[in-house]
Amino acid sequence: MTDNGELTLTVGGQRLTGWKNVRLARGLERTPSDFDLLVTERYPGEPSAISVQPGQPCTVRIGQDVALTGYVDRVQLEIGARHHEVRVTGRGKAQDLVDCQAWLRDVRGQVSFASAAALARQLAAPFGLQVLAPDGEGPVLPQFNVALTETGWEIIDRVARYAGMLAYEDAQGRIVIGKAGKDRHASGFVQGINVETAMVTFAMDQRYSHYEAVVMSVDVLQDLAGAVGGPLDYNVRGRARDQGVPRFRPRVFVSEQMQSGEDIAQRRAEWEATRRFGRSQAVSITCDSWRDAAGQLWEPGRLATVHLPALKLPDRAWIIAEVTYRRGQEGTHADLVLMPPEAYAAEPVVLQPYDWQVGQALDANPTPPTTDTGGLAP
Repeated sequence: MTDNGELTLTVGGQRLTGWKNVRLARGLERTPSDFDLLVTERYPGEPSAISVQPGQPCTVRIGQDVALTGYVDRVQLEIGARHHEVRVTGRGKAQDLVDCQAWLRDVRGQVSFASAAALARQLAAPFGLQVLAPDGEGPVLPQFNVALTETGWEIIDRVARYAGMLAYEDAQGRIVIGKAGKDRHASGFVQGINVETAMVTFAMDQRYSHYEAVVMSVDVLQDLAGAVGGPLDYNVRGRARDQGVPRFRPRVFVSEQMQSGEDIAQRRAEWEATRRFGRSQAVSITCDSWRDAAGQLWEPGRLATVHLPALKLPDRAWIIAEVTYRRGQEGTHADLVLMPPEAYAAEPVVLQPYDWQVGQALDANPTPPTTDTGGLAP
């Protein structure tokens, strides 16, 4: 789509344009998306001519493209001797999942033999939200008990990580459970072409040379292991190295997922090294357009080329972590944060650890329902 430079708020049958100040932000770790729109002097002496009520459904478009689907949160009207202002703020449809407690009363708060995506759909259904799973439904969960005080989003985020994926809100207000970095923008950010300002950070303070996942914080198993002829480091269940750390910096942590065996502990150690490497690098860019060379709005989760030789960042393909579209007296800009793909490696987790005997029994006697209910037990 071509960008006609216009942002439109559609609410209550009205199409409102002519906003003086615009800010709309979306991100992989920013759910729900949000917007802040301000109009001044369009209706002198009559700011109430904009009939918008808090709680109304709304859609924000940039040109012909939907940029946010959600609800109006607040409407502020202000008058002064020389100005009249109307400010409208709101968030994406996922706000109800983030704000409210999970509602699974029809299954008594317990779901059995449901896939990760099926559980997410059950949690999203009371709020009228769709769930997309472009990379598959995810693993089947033998049993999941919902705490009454947990929000739906807290559970969905945890379930997505268990499935090795990310959970985020798209422009249509749908919940996406998938992997970042699969798609790529037609163009990126090039010094001297479309980059107005840029700042890159390279860090070492949160990286470590050695990572060890242990069973217990106190090594009481050493004597026992020695007595039965086992290894003295029996307490260690996962190891990883970061060869980019120039000196000895060990990090030891208790892996709370030990009920699932050594594999999860090993993957947790590898994840710690990988994610910390990814998070040690980030670039913040302000560019002069909301779109790439093909007319696509900058989209969180997509790869984009970053070429900033002056900042020692030549030809990198990084993931857009967050984008803010803004317009004001200083013009039209997009503020973006990009990181390496490693920054969004999914954390290995165990949703609800079982005693090993219970785990064995569930594995040995899988009895999922035979009806096509998405794996949700009544």
